[in-house]
Amino acid sequence: MINKSILTFFIIFSFGIQANNLEPISYWDIQSASSPIVSPDNSLIIFSKEYIDKKNDDFINELWVMKTDGSDKRFFAKGENPKWSPNSLKIAYVKSDDNDTSQIYIKYLNNETESKITNHEKGIKDFAWSNDGKFFSFSSFNEYESDWKIDIPGKEEGVDYSWTSDPNVVTSMHWKSDGEGEHESGENHLYLVDSDGGPAVKISDWGNDYVSDLQWIDNANILFTGNSSLNDLEPSWQQTAIFVLNTKNKELSKISPETGVFTSPKVSKDGKKIVFIGHPNLEYIDLALDIWINHKNNNKVLTNNLSSSPGELFWLSDDKVVFHMDERGSSKLIELDVINQDIKEVIPKFNEQFYLSSVSNQSLYGVYANAKRPGEIASVNKSKLNKLTEFNELILSQYNLGETTEINYMSPDGTKIQGWYITPPNFDENKKYPLILIIHGGPHAMYRSSFNYLWHQFASDGYVVLYTNPRGSTGYGSDFANKIDKDYPGKGDLSDLLAGVDYVTDMEFINESKMYVQGCSGGGVLTTWVVGHDDRFAAAASLCPVTNWISMVGTTDIPAWTFTWFEKPFWEDPTEWLEHSPIMRTGFIKTPTLLMTGVLDIRTPMAQTEEMYIALKEAGVETTLVRMNEEWHGTDREKPTNWFRTYGYLSEWYEKYSKD
Repeated sequence: MINKSILTFFIIFSFGIQANNLEPISYWDIQSASSPIVSPDNSLIIFSKEYIDKKNDDFINELWVMKTDGSDKRFFAKGENPKWSPNSLKIAYVKSDDNDTSQIYIKYLNNETESKITNHEKGIKDFAWSNDGKFFSFSSFNEYESDWKIDIPGKEEGVDYSWTSDPNVVTSMHWKSDGEGEHESGENHLYLVDSDGGPAVKISDWGNDYVSDLQWIDNANILFTGNSSLNDLEPSWQQTAIFVLNTKNKELSKISPETGVFTSPKVSKDGKKIVFIGHPNLEYIDLALDIWINHKNNNKVLTNNLSSSPGELFWLSDDKVVFHMDERGSSKLIELDVINQDIKEVIPKFNEQFYLSSVSNQSLYGVYANAKRPGEIASVNKSKLNKLTEFNELILSQYNLGETTEINYMSPDGTKIQGWYITPPNFDENKKYPLILIIHGGPHAMYRSSFNYLWHQFASDGYVVLYTNPRGSTGYGSDFANKIDKDYPGKGDLSDLLAGVDYVTDMEFINESKMYVQGCSGGGVLTTWVVGHDDRFAAAASLCPVTNWISMVGTTDIPAWTFTWFEKPFWEDPTEWLEHSPIMRTGFIKTPTLLMTGVLDIRTPMAQTEEMYIALKEAGVETTLVRMNEEWHGTDREKPTNWFRTYGYLSEWYEKYSKD
């Protein structure tokens, strides 16, 4: 009989000596685990597990359970948004019924029988158990009545006509959204239903649109984020406030400050304190909101000038809350004492990624990720991190992945910029390697030292992959993020990106005749901006870009947000709109530029890409337009096969071009 320890060593050693460079085909096998929620009795965790259905070109999401030590993992149900019952004996979740309408279902832990609780006409968006487990509150959409209908003459009773359906009469600025398409016009209202089933009753009224964060304070009052201003000319996320609704008398109270943007409330276990995040200025761009507390009907701000807006807040005790927060390329765990306002890192000097989603008995549960591995479920107790799943370890351990190195450099105006580069496996600093600069979107977002299959695939193909956080990025405070306000894209972010390229090329392992640049969304904007101002790159790929701000604002699903980027509307003065539109730099572009966008995209609509394509063709610039089928915003999010297509088009495009 073979000794188990010897067998384990043999397997690990075999992987080590047989390690190859990463291959695209293994993308099919990558799984993701997310959103772990621990039971109230701290015995079990339910989490989401996603894998690829290769045959049907789809991502499949399942709910799994395991013990809090990571053992006894098993499939539990098909569904989303799971919630534990207060007694830890049942789990409720949302899934589609036979009519393809999302309903609340319950499954028992002891025998795993499933019961359908609601039979609501409209789909259920969010829900929460009452503290005693007797009721669910939930949200569902209510459509406004339309009084503009056109009667078609000549319709005879009893005749089945195949007439075109009535048009969607639009009166709102925000009447569509990427990933969904056209909206019905209305509000999300709140309902109450017995947790054993039965008819639901409506408990909220018109004029207050439910947004998120539904929870019970006690067995009578519910807490949530809502929108009571309903200003069609402002971005919806700048109108949120915190509300309490009494389920018995339907009395609604706003508990956040009178003016400002506030969201993400969390009630303490004793129901006496509520923490939330926000800022008192309605014009404030949501970049680094502060933490507030409501206690004895008084509001007090607890933090100031955080690196970024906190993630979901959790009560550790009556006096302490914990949350994750982006800071300088990492997602850190932060503990805040609400009495003395002291802040400290839960894991000192942590520079990787932890996304908190549940807390119980001083143990923190979330997703942990680093530069060489995708996210896995993990716990943190007494500042010690423990991985509870390793779904991708077997598939990735057979490969030799490139190393990720952090860099910090100065832009020409003295702005400090952080970035990273990934080197090919078996990197030799005495050799010359091609470079790909990858630019993040947002534009308010943050790149981090975290596993990205596409980037590691490029590195395994022999490229050095460079990615940085230019001004406008989050994680460095509001001042840094706001540097691009009314100046995007501009000279500042352009110089930050090119200074990063200079920093790496000065290390003398880059083949400067084979440098490439790419980005999606805001990164697509900056890609076309870069090649409109600099011709050092052999080729570029702009994915889902904005190229013409004037035509974009009337076709995107975020018009109010777009208007905020400019001092005046374009009909008063189009100067800034045109000066910051990459398409106006077409005459300066010499770089072969690939353009790629999802055909369903309404965030940065396909017409933006088409405009740039036609302009480049007319200007004699080498270009190709790729219209990615069945994709909304992005080119590889909806269909797994489109990841392979995105990688393939990019790789083959770069291979065609060199400055030699």
